[in-house]
Amino acid sequence: MSRHKWLRWAGVAVVALAVPTAAEWTNRYPKIANVSHHVYLEGFNLPTFATSPTDPAPSPDGRQVAFAARGWLWVMDVGTRQARPLTRDGGVDSRPAWSPDGRQIAFVRDSSRDLAIWTVAVASGQARVLVDTPAMDMDPVFAPDGRSVFYASAEAGDLDIWRIDLANNRRTRLTEARGQELNPQPIAGGLAFIAKPSGASDTVATLDFASGKTTVIRREGLAPQMRLAAAPDGRSLAFTPFQGGDRTALLLTATTGGETIRLATDARYPLTPAWGGDDWLWYVEPGRDERFLLKRVRATGGASQDMTPRGWNGGEPLARVTVRTRVGGKPSAARIAVADVRGHPAAPATGISYFDGQHGRIFFHSAGVTTVEVPAGEIGITASRGFDGAATVRRVVRAGEAVTIDLDLPATGFDAAARGWFAADLHSHLNYGGPFQLEPDDLVTAMRAEGLDVATPQLANLQTTLVDERWWGANRTTAPLIRFSQEVRSHFLGHVAVLGADRLHDPWFFGPGYPVYGQIDLSNASPLRFARAHGGMNVYVHPVSGRDPFPAGATAAGLPLELVPDALAGDVDTLEIACLWSDELGTAQAWYRLLNLGLPIMPSGGSDTMHNFHRTMAIGAARIYARAARPLTVAGYLAAVKAGRSFVTTGPMLEFAVAGQGPGGIVARGGRLPFTLEAWSASGAEQVEVLVNGRVAWSGGALAGHRRYSGTIEVPAGGWVAARVHGGTTAWPSQDSYPFAHTAPVWIGRRGSSDPAAVRAAAADLSRWLDVADAQLARGYPGAAGGGIKARFATARARLTGAAQSGVLSAAQP
Repeated sequence: MSRHKWLRWAGVAVVALAVPTAAEWTNRYPKIANVSHHVYLEGFNLPTFATSPTDPAPSPDGRQVAFAARGWLWVMDVGTRQARPLTRDGGVDSRPAWSPDGRQIAFVRDSSRDLAIWTVAVASGQARVLVDTPAMDMDPVFAPDGRSVFYASAEAGDLDIWRIDLANNRRTRLTEARGQELNPQPIAGGLAFIAKPSGASDTVATLDFASGKTTVIRREGLAPQMRLAAAPDGRSLAFTPFQGGDRTALLLTATTGGETIRLATDARYPLTPAWGGDDWLWYVEPGRDERFLLKRVRATGGASQDMTPRGWNGGEPLARVTVRTRVGGKPSAARIAVADVRGHPAAPATGISYFDGQHGRIFFHSAGVTTVEVPAGEIGITASRGFDGAATVRRVVRAGEAVTIDLDLPATGFDAAARGWFAADLHSHLNYGGPFQLEPDDLVTAMRAEGLDVATPQLANLQTTLVDERWWGANRTTAPLIRFSQEVRSHFLGHVAVLGADRLHDPWFFGPGYPVYGQIDLSNASPLRFARAHGGMNVYVHPVSGRDPFPAGATAAGLPLELVPDALAGDVDTLEIACLWSDELGTAQAWYRLLNLGLPIMPSGGSDTMHNFHRTMAIGAARIYARAARPLTVAGYLAAVKAGRSFVTTGPMLEFAVAGQGPGGIVARGGRLPFTLEAWSASGAEQVEVLVNGRVAWSGGALAGHRRYSGTIEVPAGGWVAARVHGGTTAWPSQDSYPFAHTAPVWIGRRGSSDPAAVRAAAADLSRWLDVADAQLARGYPGAAGGGIKARFATARARLTGAAQSGVLSAAQP
């Protein structure tokens, strides 16, 4: 919800006109200035926790290599490939960098709320903090003379390159450009670093110490996993830019720029390069089981060598813990978090571990049986399935012990299958520039663990790169169902999804802020109508980022620019009411006004998670439940969603009926009508309400656990009735920022009926938004540009003006 709500990659000034930033999610970490989307900065640029090696750093003499694994630093003998631990703290350690004399290593320590820079003595393992400001500090590297450490820090607002003098601990800021500078690397006469002046541009830059001049030597567009490594002589750079589709490449270039040479040509996704003094380039690459393989290749070319450790000397006794999860006595997939006696996370050897920024936990999904290794002592295990609450156990394990722990997962009592409900996440992304490369089947265990029946992962663009195009058509027709779909993304006009269509819409992106297609006269009507013409359903996704888009006495704000004209034209099937990237209550306020005009736009729900990120929530963290025909198909499910036989949720469950009619149904008349409402929530909620035309007609107060309500409400001759639950503190397994659930409407008299007073008020508010939208439209499409789009807005304006006066919305013109 409101803690992680934003629209994506509004990287250029004109695009920012349409994208408010007040409600962006800043995760648990200190916010960094000049960042359009904080979760992208974290997902692309912050360290990744994995049980396998990441962030290799060869020693100056080439005999050892340090790396991060299991959240600690390790040092491996290159000859024997035996690894030993160097750190053992409760925090998560990563990104080691050796001192020139080989005696100490600087690294990043993640507390789950902040990043700080520490050093550790290689011989003794004694660690001490070096830089820990109130902002995030990361990417340390020693100067060639060993007297200082360069690093990236947001101490001054956004990320800049800094230097700390090791003799007196004095910190000096070296770069001051707007945007983000990180990953410094010493080169001859200065530094090379990655600069991100906007959300749509990643560059390689250099800083000359003598002149203070900064020079951009390469522009890569969006390069989510790009990292630099400088050669020991300071004259060459290795880097890993995005190569289109789903690939990165390991490239070499001179520190002055120019042509590149590609190494490790057999590597599909090389990451985190590091240059050794013996002319080897080290890197890691994720395998199909999401384990990172440690590799190296000669800087002069040739075949890559697998250098993954052969042995792990844990340094302290370990226990093997097998966790078996059950529901009703039967094995069940589950979401699991394990922490050792220090509070340090533990995870299986294979598969992704995710960081839940809402609760600060690292978790993973289990098919029902999973094994982790932990140090001896007390461990804590938390497991859940879907939104049914969590089971927690604490257990003391002994060194060398093999333990099996059975966990019976709780249930709220809402049996979705028995009640005819099917759960879906209709908006997520399989891969989106994260550090892993997933395949469709990688979603299956996670879907089962989260209690999902349907998923429609969406293909989308990373600026001009088309992601996951190779998976189009790779659908799953046995439970759980997976149907690849598409997000068509005009940052300026608003993002829309095309679900269940038999073809992809072209172009994938358009509008101000994009190259080539920036000024074409193409509106969102194209993908919206395309979805219907090709057997699918359309959705306006993550629509409203603020809590109140229509503040009294103030300017309306925060709606997707083209939503209102598209809705008035009858082109919108559904609106994504529940999503991690927008505020549910704010989105509901926009939705209520569209419903009040008599527009039968139904709710949709999806997490908008990027599954190959480490730092992301679980699939289904925001979702929709629909009553669909059996046997279940994706087409049948989307038909149920379009019909409104549904509710959306980030945790609570609802059963609601008015005069015997559930969501999507029609009551014959207005007047005094009975209702029944049943609600479940593992974490509770502050308010349980029944709404009539967007206003609270009945309130049941707070919800705890399971409650049944009934009563009567006064209903006008036209409009709609719905139930909602909202507010309070989110508790695991929910991961959004507050509990929320909302049913689709029950219509009064007929589908799409309306009440004149509600029509007038809605038309007036939406006209206020068009005042803002028209001004933005003129700036985005100056002069004669976008004539067709402007005509669409003018038609919407005229119809709203008439509705505000008459209380009736005129029919849309074909």
